[in-house]
Amino acid sequence: MSGLRGRLAPVFLFVCAVVLGMSATACSGGDEGRAKAPPFDGAQVLRQASAAMANLKSVGFTVTTEDKPPVAVRGGDIKLLRAGDAEGTLTIVQSGQSVEMKIVAVGQSVYIKGVTGGWRQVPKALASSLYDPSAVLDPNRGISKLLSSVTGVKAEGREKADGKDSYRVGVTLPKAAIEGLIPGIRSDVRGQVWVSSSDHKLIKVRGEIPPLAEGGEKGSVVITFTEFDHPYTIKAPV
Repeated sequence: MSGLRGRLAPVFLFVCAVVLGMSATACSGGDEGRAKAPPFDGAQVLRQASAAMANLKSVGFTVTTEDKPPVAVRGGDIKLLRAGDAEGTLTIVQSGQSVEMKIVAVGQSVYIKGVTGGWRQVPKALASSLYDPSAVLDPNRGISKLLSSVTGVKAEGREKADGKDSYRVGVTLPKAAIEGLIPGIRSDVRGQVWVSSSDHKLIKVRGEIPPLAEGGEKGSVVITFTEFDHPYTIKAPV
């Protein structure tokens, strides 16, 4: 019998060690397994951002893309006044080719200049069918409206965005709210927004654009806000 006890002793000690280890995990380490509260309230962050962006007098922003999203505008660098006047450059895909053009919007006229040739004046209503930068600060079509209408809000973390400490919030961007900022959107899109932790201004929006058809091209569009309330002077080109 003493021999049997001797052979069972190591097994007994092993079982005890396992049981004690499980008990220690349940008591001291169990918090790691439980869902932790998010580091911030994503919905509150978006409300603050919507308020901070609502009364801007001007804004500078860039548009970039990742992979090949099925949208016409693939890049841009725009300076915009609240009244709708704007100037900058856009990269447009036409017939499969990327074309860069300069654009100036003053009043009800838009001036466009391609790689070759001079400035061409077109009615604002016609140009807006391609891209209308004035939508960005429009309270009914722009950023403030977008931030107040997103769904699927999820606090994702804190990180640097464009060199600024920010909150990253996962969202679903409604088609009706984002198509004014990214022409060609045909459905709601999943994405993220980054909001400054210091002044609550929106730093960046990223939308994951699905393919138009199965197996088609897809990618993301990123809008980064670079300047706020800068005293831009925008005039019609001579």
